[in-house]
Amino acid sequence: MPEPYDELLDELRELLNEIDPVPAEVVEAAKASFTWRTVDAELAELTEDSALAEAAGIRGPGGPRLLTFEAPDLTVVVEVSAIGDRRRMLGQLVPPYAAEVEVRHRDGTETVSADDLGRFTVEQVPAGPVSFACRSASRRTVVTSWVTV
Repeated sequence: MPEPYDELLDELRELLNEIDPVPAEVVEAAKASFTWRTVDAELAELTEDSALAEAAGIRGPGGPRLLTFEAPDLTVVVEVSAIGDRRRMLGQLVPPYAAEVEVRHRDGTETVSADDLGRFTVEQVPAGPVSFACRSASRRTVVTSWVTV
C-alpha cells in the first residue's frame, strides 16, 4: 500500500530531474564509490550453479538450486528454493564458523547469523540478484559475486 506522500514525492522527483538533472559523471562517481565499501573484503566467485547443469541437460529440472561461491579461505554453499516470487535460502560456510551473513538483494539487505557450524537460513528473499557478505571479528570479510535467483 503506498504511503500518503509517495505520489507527491514522485512528482517532485520528476520535476527536479527535469529542472536540474544530476550530471552523468556524478552518477557514475556515486556508483563507483560503492566498490570502496568492501575494498578490503575477499571476493568469493560463483564456481558452481546447478541451474547451469540443468540447462546443459546434466541435471533434471525442478528441485532446489545449489550455488557454490569460492574464495581462498572460504566456500559459501547456498541452496535456493523458489516459493512463488520469493526465495528461501539455506547456507553453509566451509570451513564452518559463526558469522554475520548479510544478504544483499533488490529490496535492500537482510542480516542473519551463521551458527558455530556455519549454517544459516534466510527466508523471504525477493527473486532477482543477490550477493552475500560474511563477516566475523576473527576473519576477513568475504563478499560473493552477484547471482540472479
